[in-house]
Amino acid sequence: MDCPIKTQENREWLLDYSAGRLDRQHAVMIEQHMETCPDCARFVRDQRVVWEALGQWEPQEISADFNRRLYQKVGQAKPASWLQLLWRPLVPVVAACLLIVASVALHTPTATPPVESVEPEQVERTLDDLQMLRELALTPPQEAKTPQPM
Repeated sequence: MDCPIKTQENREWLLDYSAGRLDRQHAVMIEQHMETCPDCARFVRDQRVVWEALGQWEPQEISADFNRRLYQKVGQAKPASWLQLLWRPLVPVVAACLLIVASVALHTPTATPPVESVEPEQVERTLDDLQMLRELALTPPQEAKTPQPM
């Protein structure tokens, strides 16, 4: 027989054996196995201690006015408002929506302007043109010379 604790198979046999509810055929198999398996023997011994403690436990007697006091406390309980009723299911929905919005915002690709290839000669001509415009802006406008009458 494989160990019920290690293989997780037939674990209920150990519990039934501890409680005295296991049939004779399986009980003999468990007893033979416990002779060679200290883990199962310890489990059965510990379960028997629990069953004995439960057998000795005496529940407290319920007072005669228990039901009356219980219903009185239930009647004093304040009913939940509509906000309290909506709060619990609303929190996970709001959290899920925020996660979706954040993931969309963080993972949206940004548009990058296309990069054009520029020839060095074109750059040089553009710089020459800018230099010429700068020089024209610096020179004062010449007054038109009109022929003077003699």
